Amino acid sequence: MVERFPVLLAGGLGTRLWPLSREIYPKQLMSISGKGSLLQQAAGRAIKIAPPEQVITVTTEAHYRPIRDQLVDVDPALGENILIEPEGRNTAAAIAISAFYAEDRANDAVLLVTPADHAIEDEATVSQAFEGAIYVASLNRLVTFGIRPTRAETDFGYIRQGQKIEATEGAFEVKSFIEKPDHMSAERMIADTDVYWNSGMFVFSANTILHEINRFEPEIFATSRNAFEQRVIEKNITRFTSKDYAKIPSLPIDKAVMERSNKVALIPIDLGWSDVGSWQKLWEISPRDENGVAVTGDVMVEGCRDSLLRSEGRLLACVGLENLAVVETADAVLVANKNSDQGIREIVKRLSALRRPEATRHLNEKRPWGSFKVLMENPGFKIKELVINVGGRLSLQSHQHRTEHWVVVSGKARVTRGDEVEFLSSNQSTYIPANVRHRLENAGPNVLRVIEVQCGNYLGEDDIERHDDVHGRVTNDIN
Repeated sequence: MVERFPVLLAGGLGTRLWPLSREIYPKQLMSISGKGSLLQQAAGRAIKIAPPEQVITVTTEAHYRPIRDQLVDVDPALGENILIEPEGRNTAAAIAISAFYAEDRANDAVLLVTPADHAIEDEATVSQAFEGAIYVASLNRLVTFGIRPTRAETDFGYIRQGQKIEATEGAFEVKSFIEKPDHMSAERMIADTDVYWNSGMFVFSANTILHEINRFEPEIFATSRNAFEQRVIEKNITRFTSKDYAKIPSLPIDKAVMERSNKVALIPIDLGWSDVGSWQKLWEISPRDENGVAVTGDVMVEGCRDSLLRSEGRLLACVGLENLAVVETADAVLVANKNSDQGIREIVKRLSALRRPEATRHLNEKRPWGSFKVLMENPGFKIKELVINVGGRLSLQSHQHRTEHWVVVSGKARVTRGDEVEFLSSNQSTYIPANVRHRLENAGPNVLRVIEVQCGNYLGEDDIERHDDVHGRVTNDIN
């Protein structure tokens, strides 16, 4: 019997869903439907197909902490097989290292690959589809799943179905791949009954996919194998060195292998699938009222039609809007046509070029010890609320450019400052000079809340040197 290894590809950025999706907190970590994040939903589907200790997750160093935290909330064993890329090198590299990893654990490993940031309505169907695909994969086939198009979509790749494959139920040869057609071509194709969207979900044996990668892209095969052989393993977490990983050519698996191999098999499926790649697509899968308005959060609506209106905190009042996405977060508000994907990308690029923090991070951020929220920031000072979980402990750290003042709001704090240790309770405070090693810990039975006031000429999150960290973060890792 083959060993199944679901592979969650969790390295995407989701910039078209800004300001909800940010570089440090991307789309896969977002809760779309209130049923957990997209990542957690994908993990939940995976553990219905294979034991949680065989689920492989591929992500980047920048996203590892929140990815792991969310996976462990689904099942603690999901935190055991995380492959951490120092930088994303596209899906061919991610699948290659997953195949080497699975093959190292089982000679008859089969990979069930799925993006971690897609939404699937019919979870029972996807489980059945994977079951059927495992047999097709045993015929040395590379299985890809096709979704019947419902509209002319220019952001998706398309697959044209060929002849039925003998000795299978519902598997077909692939006649051709069509990569992101123009609108007119897409309109013509969706009228055909043999054309499907490329879902980005695959099933193949580790041996077969590695053979085909080596056949078509030997450099990807060789550099991925070398990166895997030089991997660093610590507490079931696998990291790859930047030097080795950067040598892997960056290509999607479709261009590297699927569009070139004669072993590809297409299985059409209908499972209520969406890549949730834009506000338009999120609107399409969201509950809507009789006027086509999808509402999330504290929103008042008057005379609006066919719009997505979302508030993450403050009251959002919308009057007379049509075909818009209005999204409120603590530090940014988006007002855009639902279809303005490219325009939103350009806004994010401009914010990044200006080094605006709104491009990369939220004011409220998760950390291994709890979370923090930026309450106010102006030149020369920043005010944060720190929430430290029971047993939570920040790293022993120092800052070159800023001083810090801590005021305990509730709970009991243990403060290390240089060679001194003191305990603080509600309404007590302390001062941390620049360049002095310090640490904050929750020393009580309840959540610790602290107001932190930073003062200095530079207040970036990267002004940090870690001298000791129970969470294993590197010296200047801002996460």
